[in-house]
Amino acid sequence: MSTLLHISDCHLFGDTTRQGYGAINPYYSLKQILIEAFEHCENISAVIVTGDISGDDSLASYQHFTTLMENHVTTPVYVIAGNHDNNPHFDTLSAYLLVAGVPVELNGWQIHGLDTRFEGARGQVDIHELKAIGKQVAENSHRHHLLAMHHHASPSESWMDKHDVSNAGEFLNWVEEGISLAAIIHGHVHSPLRYTLGTNNPVPVMGCPASCWQWEMTPEFAVSNEQPGYQLIRLHGDGTLTCDIKRIKTI
Repeated sequence: MSTLLHISDCHLFGDTTRQGYGAINPYYSLKQILIEAFEHCENISAVIVTGDISGDDSLASYQHFTTLMENHVTTPVYVIAGNHDNNPHFDTLSAYLLVAGVPVELNGWQIHGLDTRFEGARGQVDIHELKAIGKQVAENSHRHHLLAMHHHASPSESWMDKHDVSNAGEFLNWVEEGISLAAIIHGHVHSPLRYTLGTNNPVPVMGCPASCWQWEMTPEFAVSNEQPGYQLIRLHGDGTLTCDIKRIKTI
């Protein structure tokens, strides 16, 4: 069994003392997540971060992320870009990047990354990236496959749906064609959404709490009172997985 620490939507600022929604300091809350996760779970195999590392497009915000990872993480770290990472400074994290067609292998599993950056807060899937992932899945049918992306893959019935994937139909068709995925994980919505994608070949999908402030999944914009959080995903040898939502105790 392998355990993934899934973090998303860090929204770090260049100023580490700056607070955001709900008077939450995103630098401090991410630091607390790393400390608590590694204190309470000794067998974390890897950390995967599904986008929105920066909250202000600053070079310093990415430098702070790197420092936190180097100081508090003892396992490999893999990063996927979010809509807030559509800037040249994100490239400073190239050593952490999880690229489509180059999956991470963990005890019989492959972890695939899909870059959904597009325009503004909306996302888009790249057909070439889908083909690259599909090729890897087909050539490794003896392994189990987990796909990580930033944007949510299906409507959340909330205000966040105006920031959806612009060509979600193409992504759904790709899933329906029979791609053998055990699950999809994502960020973006700052909430632990749970749903399935597809009808012919339904795939479970798990959204991640943000490591900073949380959104309410309501028709109008609202900030939740929930604490910053993360997910622990346990990948089992038989191709099943379990996912536990965790919230930090102090803020």
